[in-house]
Amino acid sequence: MKSIWVTAIACACIFTVLVSGAQSTGIIRAGQGGQGGPGGPGYTETIEKTFTVNQGGKLSIDADLGSVRIETSTSNTVKVLVEKRLKEGTEEQARSAFEDVDVKIEGRNGGVSIRVDKKRWIKRNRVSVMMKVRVPEAFNLKIDTKGGNIDIEDLAGEVLAETAGGNVTVGNTKGGVTARTLGGSVRVGHTEGDVEARTMGGNIEIGDVKGDVQAKTLGGSIRVGHAEGDVQARTMGGNINVDSAVGEVSAWTLGGKVSIGST
Repeated sequence: MKSIWVTAIACACIFTVLVSGAQSTGIIRAGQGGQGGPGGPGYTETIEKTFTVNQGGKLSIDADLGSVRIETSTSNTVKVLVEKRLKEGTEEQARSAFEDVDVKIEGRNGGVSIRVDKKRWIKRNRVSVMMKVRVPEAFNLKIDTKGGNIDIEDLAGEVLAETAGGNVTVGNTKGGVTARTLGGSVRVGHTEGDVEARTMGGNIEIGDVKGDVQAKTLGGSIRVGHAEGDVQARTMGGNINVDSAVGEVSAWTLGGKVSIGST
């Protein structure tokens, strides 16, 4: 039997074949051939690598800082572009700042791993990092960044995306999705697996889901489309809206309204 509970209180081995070696632009003044565009301030340094991979492989990103953009294609390649940028200062200052941010990109166990390390945390470093990666349509993602947005296109794979300081946006997926952030909103498209979405300071929006849904936020509203499984939704400061669900729905809010469609 289906039931609804609603509480609303108002108040090591490398197997991947490397297609092209690592390429770095060196230090380039933005607006003079760099990625910053004409007239852009500061300096940039970009690193590029391309790998051949198998469908169903995994991309792993572990970054002390940086935003992530994931695109998909029909090819069996992973193309990585990492851009470091310093918006102001001299070329010498840019070179020193870029050296403090270490980037390692390698093929591993049929997939690709990217690691971005900030060498010295005590010293102030104004470098920003952007990672743009193009993967096959059928690929799995494990992304962990300590500061930046995560933006993922439609994907036929599992997604684990975590950031300590940005928004998480995931397109339509054929696998399960786990999306967590400490300081932003979460948006997930239609998903053929389970969805877990958590944030400390933003809204959560989830499309139709063929599995279960867990959505928790301390400072925003929650909206869920049609769920084939159970739905658990909790917020401290917003509304909860569930279009429809086949399974059980548990919705709890301290500062908003709850609306649940057909179950």
